Amino acid sequence: MTETHTWSYDGTELAWLQAALERPGQREGHVVGELVPGGFDAYLRVFHRFDASDGSGRTRSWRERAEAAGRPFHAEMSHGPLLQDADGPDADVRWLADSGQPDVGTRRALARCLGRVTGEQPVLFAYDLAALLWGAPEPLVRRSSLAGLDSSRPFVAAEVGLDAEYEEITGPEFWWPEDRSWVVTSDYDLLSTYVGCSAEAAALILADDGIEALPVTPGTRVDLAADDANSR
Repeated sequence: MTETHTWSYDGTELAWLQAALERPGQREGHVVGELVPGGFDAYLRVFHRFDASDGSGRTRSWRERAEAAGRPFHAEMSHGPLLQDADGPDADVRWLADSGQPDVGTRRALARCLGRVTGEQPVLFAYDLAALLWGAPEPLVRRSSLAGLDSSRPFVAAEVGLDAEYEEITGPEFWWPEDRSWVVTSDYDLLSTYVGCSAEAAALILADDGIEALPVTPGTRVDLAADDANSR
């Protein structure tokens, strides 16, 4: 007889967060509320920087790529029109950003900003889809300090029996402090991270030169079809 396992959040550290998220289909398209719980003073979209595919090590922000492509830079923009220049010296270069996690510089700057309002309290780093795909019986959550952010990937790799450098393990998918005063979500299928936080934390993030972010709302769409301004 084949044994089946039902994926459940009951009794796990992720239960409160999953219960607070909007369910798909409540609004048109997919929205921020499906990624970050409601009730925060501010919501932000944090963009994952683009890397040139030619091995040059060059990076570009979304605003820079939008300007190069002659496209408006806005909170619901899609990456599609920004991947390649129509002409010019970089016409053959594709610009790629990581899905599922921000680049290292953005990630560390985000942790630095949040640390200024979080203090020394513990932070929880959670893996949901990764844990499910690699056979864990329930979501994997590591309780640490904000300094433990970068070590969460080898943690989940060890838990599911994979090499710490396995390229498909990114994340964490969710992280939040013990007092739940903010939540960061890096969905495996998205090129931006979404944050719910206080107005104070949002101001710090928006002012940080190491982070490219725009204010959003729980109703801001995150799916590719949302970018009406760049679909023309």
